Amino acid sequence: MPRPPSADAPRIFTGIAHSYDRVGALLSLGQDPRWRHALVNAVGASPEDIVLDVATGTGLVAVGLARQYGCRVVGVDRSADMLTEAARRNGLITGLVNGRAERLPFADGTFDHVTFTYLLRYVDDPAATVSELARVLKRGGRLASLEFGVPSSPWTFALWRLYTRLVMPLAGSLVSRKWREVNAFLGPSIERFYLSHPQREVERYWREAGLGDVRTRRMSLGGGIVMSATKRDAPAASDVRLGSAFYALRPGGWRDYWTLLHPPYTAWHLSYVLLGAALAPAPDPRIVLGALLAFGLAVGVAAHSFDELRGRPLGTRIPTGVLVALGAIGLAGAAALGVAAVAMLGPLFGVFVAAGVALVLLYAFEAPLVHSDLGFALAWGAFPVLTAAYATGAPPIPAVAVAAAAALLSLAQRVLSTRVRAVRRRSVSVNGEVRYRDGSRQTLDAEGLIAAPEGALRILWLAVVALAAGLLLSRYI
Repeated sequence: MPRPPSADAPRIFTGIAHSYDRVGALLSLGQDPRWRHALVNAVGASPEDIVLDVATGTGLVAVGLARQYGCRVVGVDRSADMLTEAARRNGLITGLVNGRAERLPFADGTFDHVTFTYLLRYVDDPAATVSELARVLKRGGRLASLEFGVPSSPWTFALWRLYTRLVMPLAGSLVSRKWREVNAFLGPSIERFYLSHPQREVERYWREAGLGDVRTRRMSLGGGIVMSATKRDAPAASDVRLGSAFYALRPGGWRDYWTLLHPPYTAWHLSYVLLGAALAPAPDPRIVLGALLAFGLAVGVAAHSFDELRGRPLGTRIPTGVLVALGAIGLAGAAALGVAAVAMLGPLFGVFVAAGVALVLLYAFEAPLVHSDLGFALAWGAFPVLTAAYATGAPPIPAVAVAAAAALLSLAQRVLSTRVRAVRRRSVSVNGEVRYRDGSRQTLDAEGLIAAPEGALRILWLAVVALAAGLLLSRYI
């Protein structure tokens, strides 16, 4: 019979308290102190506040809270060894309690803020534990946490797995046999937790516990996750609180320009240029690169800049004047490249150049011809294929067939992304439940509603780019 998660904590943490701080910082390559500092910053306490730090361990977060805010901090942990180390913190921690997060020995609404660190993997019911933590929190108070995460991109996940499965156990064995055991346990434990409780489910636990404004910050390529939320006046699990789209970064600074370009979608549309060029027997690399640059300026820069001017759908803080300048420069650059290509390819190619400029301008003014589903599919799917096919000398009949396929792919993108955008940008609440034949139930929330279409979009853009690049390379290799 599998051992319950609650049985792991005593086994793992007994005997490492004295070296926990130093070895933890070393084996995390200095990231653990950085994550804890981000957790402390997420609380925003006042000097008169009382903060509860659950799973306090040796008191690192508790001391950080006391030093940064001058507040009183009470620490709770179930490990006597850890509490002994925490007690040596020069009186910075107001009180230490040997107790369990699942059954806190405090009355409702006792604390102004509550924090916890690396806790949910060691409890049998994470959702119930979050509710218990929210119970002792005052209305308007902050709940903040730090947990290990699992990187989402394939290459970072591969590196993370190599480090947690091989490097950490070997490094731990240099410290002690106990640390080797701890480090060998860590990676599989984290992975098992997120297989059973994906991050979107953890965020749902918080909302269902009566917490609002749930914020998730992935740090160090996803290796650490800092969450924070505010206890609402009344629980409202259906309130919609969603993070940024997968192609966007949090607002501010250079990140706004990444979000403006949203590279995954831009790369998806530019791959249609490669598909058109791949139809030619011997596509001229100069023409292919010129077409990529022109469409990159027209679609990636100009169209996206003009679109952001109308209502800020991406939520960037880029000044209006900068957006206008980016749009104008992008469109002018694309047109200049097109005019230069006319000299090489003949006057008929000027029709494609004029059509491309018109499509961007029509998109900027939200003309129904381009902003409809069909218009989007023809403008951003079929048109790049036909333009690149003509420029590289591809036969017309295959070009039309591939252009139709590109239009259908863009139409599928539009169908998937329209629902995601609507829920993410305009929805106020999502209510409902799915009942299955076996009697199980699944609560519908905003994240669950968009998870499948957004997951498909994450996969499709990579698939289309890989397909287009592979077909074009087959002409050269």
